[in-house]
Amino acid sequence: MKRHLFLLAALGVFLLAALGVFSPETSIAQNIAQGGSDLAYCTQLYDLAVRYRGRQINGESKPDPDMIVALEQCKHGNADAGIATLAQRLRSADVTVPPR
Repeated sequence: MKRHLFLLAALGVFLLAALGVFSPETSIAQNIAQGGSDLAYCTQLYDLAVRYRGRQINGESKPDPDMIVALEQCKHGNADAGIATLAQRLRSADVTVPPR
């Protein structure tokens, strides 16, 4: 039981770190101030990734955890990492990544 709680806590810390929660200089406001073009491109890649690489559940494509984390990275000012993850997911499915 203690091991499960430890693993769950470790996963939570990892996800928070991956989302940039521990970086006070990152924020959605900063991303919006940059024009939001990175976020728009990231959202476009996310939509394509869900369409072509998503999990089929009850006839609908659903994002996998990597896709969700990548989109959250984009939303929180780490667009380069999020875009790289989503672009890699598309390339691995032989989907052409749209130009930026």
